[in-house]
Amino acid sequence: MTMKDDDIIRLIENFKFDAGPVAVERRNRGFTLIHAETGVPIARLRPIGRDDLVDILYWSLSKEQWVPFGPFRRMAARVEQAASIIAEAAIFWTGV
Repeated sequence: MTMKDDDIIRLIENFKFDAGPVAVERRNRGFTLIHAETGVPIARLRPIGRDDLVDILYWSLSKEQWVPFGPFRRMAARVEQAASIIAEAAIFWTGV
């Protein structure tokens, strides 16, 4: 069963990020994760349309745009896995 938008938002907002609370906004074709206390963009999850997989992107301070994350410039994961990846990778938290 495919996750609905509200399920994805609830899962991410309830995830315990060590760097603080995260808010989620549905934008365009994906979800933008924002540090709830500072308003700094952290990550973007873009559904790829199968098996509840999402592309993971981070906000590049130098390019001022969303950039694919991963060893091959793209990483897809289930939402739960994506939240864990975001929580552990320092690149998502550089601007916080």
